[in-house]
Amino acid sequence: MLYYIKIILLFTTCFVLILTFFELRSKKIKRDKQKFILSSLIVTLFLALIIEVKPHHMLRNQLNISNLIIYSFYFIVVSSYFLRYFKLLSKDKFVLIVISLMFFGLANAIDLLSDGKLIDFNYNEILEDFFHILGIIFWLSFFIDYSKLLKRDTNIY
Repeated sequence: MLYYIKIILLFTTCFVLILTFFELRSKKIKRDKQKFILSSLIVTLFLALIIEVKPHHMLRNQLNISNLIIYSFYFIVVSSYFLRYFKLLSKDKFVLIVISLMFFGLANAIDLLSDGKLIDFNYNEILEDFFHILGIIFWLSFFIDYSKLLKRDTNIY
């Protein structure tokens, strides 16, 4: 059940970003906002890959690559996005993105600790999925709010 909730929320986030992107393209909106929306869509798809496909599990099992190394790569990709768009992100309800990242971080911490056998309890997958869902909800909330802001500022809808 939690799997389907994550999928629905991730698709909804992608839909909001795609709709916003195409609406921006039809208007004369600053190119940096268009790039931001497109980059956000790419990062959302990247997060969906991490959350749903879990390539770190495959790489750990088949190639014996540490999850810590793989999560470090994930961190670099997402951090570069935030560094690139920090000025734009910090203007609009930045707290939603921060809370989202906090929940994603908690989910990743549970995954790292349980894979490393540092913690072992019966419900770690459920707790990890729950934190992912909360992270996705705040991620989606930010982009819904951002789309509303663009609508108000530019009357694009």
